[in-house]
Amino acid sequence: MTSEVWDAVIIGAGPAGATAARRLADAGASTLLLEKQPLPRYKACGGGVPARTIDLLGGLDISPVSEGNVDTIDISRFGQAQFRKSSKRPLAWMVMRDRFDQYLVDLAAGSGASIRDAAPVQSIVEHDDRFEVETPTGSVQARHLLAADGATGPTARWLGIDSAPTRSAAYEVEVAAPRSALERWHRAANVDVGYRPWGYGWVFPKQGKLSVGVVTAPARGRAIRKQTDRYLSRLGLADVEVINVQGHPIRYRRSVGEPVASGRALLLGDAAGLADEFTAEGIAYAVHSANLAADAVLSGGDPAAIYADAINLHIQPELDAARTISRLYYWCLTTWPWLALKTSKHINYLWRAFFRVMRGDSTYAEELSSLPFSGTITRTLSGHA
Repeated sequence: MTSEVWDAVIIGAGPAGATAARRLADAGASTLLLEKQPLPRYKACGGGVPARTIDLLGGLDISPVSEGNVDTIDISRFGQAQFRKSSKRPLAWMVMRDRFDQYLVDLAAGSGASIRDAAPVQSIVEHDDRFEVETPTGSVQARHLLAADGATGPTARWLGIDSAPTRSAAYEVEVAAPRSALERWHRAANVDVGYRPWGYGWVFPKQGKLSVGVVTAPARGRAIRKQTDRYLSRLGLADVEVINVQGHPIRYRRSVGEPVASGRALLLGDAAGLADEFTAEGIAYAVHSANLAADAVLSGGDPAAIYADAINLHIQPELDAARTISRLYYWCLTTWPWLALKTSKHINYLWRAFFRVMRGDSTYAEELSSLPFSGTITRTLSGHA
């Protein structure tokens, strides 16, 4: 037990929690970062960090924990190769989440944040001027509470600011791939399409291994393991050594009406459903939300209102645009699969636009607005949600 009242207690030591802790500690706020598991800890994730995330991290050099980068996207349909598209600059950095997250945690500690791992939160009581957070080693008190405990974390529900956003199911297998497979996917990620009603398979290259997985609609969650096994077989990886297997849900915030904060409690990253429905990627949004949360806490005003307004201004338009693009893309793929693939193969503008977004040179919203009849497309697809 302690009588100390922290300026902020952050729950969850992923990219969102660790970045918020570093930002707050850098500004002189007393900050405690709680993680339920012993650190470093494994995290189910493809481990692709979009290149635009580096700017959101303040230009941070992540090369000490990078497993390489990807500048090529290889498109297949049910494992059958279709075409490749390459960018002049890296699109994403490959990481193992235990090393990447620990790197960010160590930077937060170096900035003055206190770190407590193996400290699962057991309950939260909100008082007029503070939160009381119970852990196995005693209670801690904080003026602000930042929840970065993921898509399945209980904090949002305990605080009464939970919503029921759209979900998808993801399943990931890490395999010790043979040299031929590692050479095939060197600096290239595979995206495998054709899944119904929507979704895709992926291969992300790492050092000495591959991350292989499938993301699809939640109703297909029971079949996702079999889908992944078939995908591995099509890739010629059915008999390779499996290092790790893990499934997890992904949440998507779909409107400005879905809560992300209340009073002095803020939801970050996956806990707020900040992942886009086109790529199912969430690391960049987690880091972005951490920056916005730190700014809100440090503002001296109403943190919930400031944070919610910032999310709705800077992140939600991207989520909305990504959802529209996703619907259009998957509708074309399921309606006219071969025409959609042929079109995407030969119209390089679509790939240049996607690459610009991944590198941070543009946004989904900017690229969508530049399409002919973008308003009509958005209204039509929204009417079929």
